[in-house]
Amino acid sequence: MRRISNLFRLTIGFRKMNRIGLIFLLLFSYGCVPRTLIVDHPNLVSLYFEKKISSLENQKELTQTQKRKLLKTKVEYGYGILLEESDRLIDEDYYLGIEKAQEAYQEFKDAKEIGLTILKDAYPGFDNWLINDEKGDFTEDDIFDLYWLGAAYGGAIRSSRGNPFEIVNLPKVGKLFQTAILLNPDWGRGALYSAMMSYTSSRPDLFGEILKDSVTFYYSKAISASDSLDAGPFVSYAESIDKKFQQKDAFVQKLQFVLNMDVEKDKDLRLSNIIAQERAKWLLLKKSEYFLE
Repeated sequence: MRRISNLFRLTIGFRKMNRIGLIFLLLFSYGCVPRTLIVDHPNLVSLYFEKKISSLENQKELTQTQKRKLLKTKVEYGYGILLEESDRLIDEDYYLGIEKAQEAYQEFKDAKEIGLTILKDAYPGFDNWLINDEKGDFTEDDIFDLYWLGAAYGGAIRSSRGNPFEIVNLPKVGKLFQTAILLNPDWGRGALYSAMMSYTSSRPDLFGEILKDSVTFYYSKAISASDSLDAGPFVSYAESIDKKFQQKDAFVQKLQFVLNMDVEKDKDLRLSNIIAQERAKWLLLKKSEYFLE
């Protein structure tokens, strides 16, 4: 009853909002975004993220909590919306795809600065720690910041499309994720293991069976930690290992598993799983381009 009452008060209070604003309020604030809205109306979802980011950036002074929210939102927007659009557009309109990647790159660069500010405020020597072989005096409370900063660095590397000034930051990504894992490997129900999958598959010093074994190690940990409810590790492994090593049957099997997942089973993973399912569909459509037979 309280929830209905709150919804009524909010609706009355926002009568003067435009129609789009009210849609955002009703759908996104209550975690009931219809799948068709996410899949069929990506521009509306993009606008939601843009408004959310803008509302935080327009604050005169952000609290630490607001900074963390902005960091997370920018990274989610960069990966889940802009880079997904970029990947699909590249084949159809190369220049438009690059433009989307550049938009994502800017979001990731901003996110890096926010994440660095948060950690440098807490640890004045953080910059030195990040580039040197020093031990950090971190606690479990820092895992959120370490994880999202690592994700921001990784996103900047990917969206820069080969910018050497970003590629040199790859070791920082590994250091941030590995440090977080040492603090609590089970944090985020496998999120750290999934992150290590992406980092490991990007390492230029790993190849062949060593690369496959290393990524498989983190893949197994990730799916175990989420009880196979997170679609992300399956799509990531299919794309980074099965495709690379021409394991067509395994590639198809993992992506079909993702498509058959019930996204309503875990509300916390619902949005990311819907995005993963859409990527799985796209990858399956392109499988003839990936495999020789």
